[in-house]
Amino acid sequence: MNYIDIPSIFADEPLDRASEQRADTDWLMAQSKNPQAEFIPLWRGDPLVVNDAPGWLAFAARTEFPAEAPTVLLGLEKGMPRFALDVGVFPTADEAPFADLGTYISLRTAAGILSPHDLALIGHGRWLLDWHRRHRFCACCGAETRMSHGGAKRICHSCGAEHFPRSDPVSIVLAIHDNACLLGRGTQFPPGYYSALAGFVEPCETPEACAVRELKEEAGVDLFDVRYQFSQPWPFPSSMMMGFIGQARSKEIVLDTNEILDAVWINKKDIFNVMQGTSDLDVMVPPRFTIARRLIETWAHS
Repeated sequence: MNYIDIPSIFADEPLDRASEQRADTDWLMAQSKNPQAEFIPLWRGDPLVVNDAPGWLAFAARTEFPAEAPTVLLGLEKGMPRFALDVGVFPTADEAPFADLGTYISLRTAAGILSPHDLALIGHGRWLLDWHRRHRFCACCGAETRMSHGGAKRICHSCGAEHFPRSDPVSIVLAIHDNACLLGRGTQFPPGYYSALAGFVEPCETPEACAVRELKEEAGVDLFDVRYQFSQPWPFPSSMMMGFIGQARSKEIVLDTNEILDAVWINKKDIFNVMQGTSDLDVMVPPRFTIARRLIETWAHS
């Protein structure tokens, strides 16, 4: 398989989201009683992993978990209902349920173990459950809201407002100039780790304009010919990463040190050596499941 054919992690679409059926409470109840129904438990956002595979449990095991644990329907996989269960929202819970079956692994770590198919399902579950945790109250009147449509939205029964899961748009851009690309180190990055630069899209701003603005603000680099490449859902907690490659007018760098600790131009030969682990540079690039790495690989192979 060519590198460019590898789907972005969390971006696979294995499910029928059953958008039309979700409004039917009888249909939802029938899905929970389907003998093929399964759910993945998420402990504080981390999935249960058993023998390097997702710890899917038969829905009948739902009764072993607290009744108040939020449960969302992810969709149907070849007619089989798939759910996600939040088991990490209870302050009195000191141990993760069913931990004897496997291990609750950080989703970032699991990205190096599980398939794109499984990560798309689990990332979807983490995304939805995190949104429900953070949106218990109505933004219109302040009353408590309730989950509806199998977790696809929340409804305020006080004022009638409907609230839907949101995606926070982010532009991530690889600046290129004279056979080199620009990589930067954010203030939160581990030592030696460099990536493409990114930022949240502001109100009434296009993703392309965001890419230009972020490079100018963070690295003092002027971009032109900014071209969209691909996108990636990023459930940490709810971003939609939109990837761009843009031409820089020069290699001059003026860092915003509040955001970026360092930025370097690296040529293609050195980038290949970095990715293969044979470089003398003190530089690490993002793992292959990230959109930043796909941008780097796309440019390096062009």
